[in-house]
Amino acid sequence: MSMTPYEIRLELLKMAKDMLTDDFHSKRQTLSEAWHTEIEAAKIAGTAAPGVPVMPNYPTENDIIAKAQVLNDFVSQTPSPHVEVKTKKHS
Repeated sequence: MSMTPYEIRLELLKMAKDMLTDDFHSKRQTLSEAWHTEIEAAKIAGTAAPGVPVMPNYPTENDIIAKAQVLNDFVSQTPSPHVEVKTKKHS
């Protein structure tokens, strides 16, 4: 069963949202873990605790639409009609 253009766009939006939110959570987790490691190291060394890291921003509607457009552009690519195939001549 084929998808309508509306269904395809909706799927691309869902994919874009999932990709961006997964990236957001991954970056946030990485920064948080590194910060906690630095805090523990500072406690052991008896030094001042590091400041709270700047966390990434949650993806906005515009971010999601822009990512969906990139995905759509990739999916919509059609081969160039003037593709020339070069082959080696065997002597």
